[in-house]
Amino acid sequence: MKHTIAALAAAAVVMTGAGMAWAQAADWKDGGPAYIYVNPVKKSPFHMPYDDSLKCIDCHKWNGADAYTAATMTLTKSAKGRLSQQEIKKAILETLKGTGDYREMYVMATSFKDEPLASCLEFILDPETLTLVASSEKQTEKLFHIAANGRASLVYVKHRDDMKYFMNPIGVQITGKAVQLKYGDPGFDQAAELCLQTAINHMPEEMQKKMSREVMLAAIQKNQLITKMIPERIVITSGDFIKQGLHRKQIWMAQ
Repeated sequence: MKHTIAALAAAAVVMTGAGMAWAQAADWKDGGPAYIYVNPVKKSPFHMPYDDSLKCIDCHKWNGADAYTAATMTLTKSAKGRLSQQEIKKAILETLKGTGDYREMYVMATSFKDEPLASCLEFILDPETLTLVASSEKQTEKLFHIAANGRASLVYVKHRDDMKYFMNPIGVQITGKAVQLKYGDPGFDQAAELCLQTAINHMPEEMQKKMSREVMLAAIQKNQLITKMIPERIVITSGDFIKQGLHRKQIWMAQ
C-alpha cells in the first residue's frame, strides 16, 4: 500500500512538472503579463501616504509596462508624502556627495542586442545639473554597449556596516542617456580634468609621486573615453523619509 501511494505521488509530481512553466513564459500582451500587477483588495498597513481622493484603481491598474513599481507610481499622482523638486535635489546631493567632491561608486546597467551588463565604476556628479561623468579605458565592454545603445541606468547604494538595509535603505536610481566624449570633443577636457582631480583626491601619496599630473592627464586623453550620463529621472530611496511621514521614494524629473 505504501509503495502504491509513493508511486502515485511520484506520478503526480512528474505530471505537474510536465505542465509547469516559468512566470516569464506567459504570452506578452499590451501592458505586460497580468501576474506582474498588484490586485488591490485591501490597503496594506505598510502603504505609503497618498491623497485621500485617490482610489486603489487610480494607481494599481493595467496601463502598460512602466519602470516604476506600483507603490512608486502613486507619487506621480499624489501630493501627500512628496517633497518639492528642489528638496529632492538637495537630498540627492547630500547622499551622493562622497567625501565632498561628489565622486562615488555606482553600478551602471547597459544593454547590447538584448544582452544586459552591469558594471561598477566611479562617476562624478555635477551639483548644479546632476549630470555625471566617468573616465574609462577604451575598448571595455560597456563602451561598446553605450556606443550601440545610449539608454542606461545607474544605481548607488549607501553601504551599511550593520547590514540593516531593510529598516533604513539609502539608494539612488538614475535613468537617462549616456553619451561618449573622446579627446577633442566639446566638454572632454573639462570632464577629464574633473575625473583626474577627484581621483587624485583619493590617490595614495606614493602613487602621485610616480607620475605627474600632466602625464596622468595625457594618458586619459590618449587611452580613455569620457562617459557622460544625462539624467532624465532620479529616484532616491531613504528610510529617513518615512520617519518624516513622507513616501519612502522621492522622484526628481529633468525639466
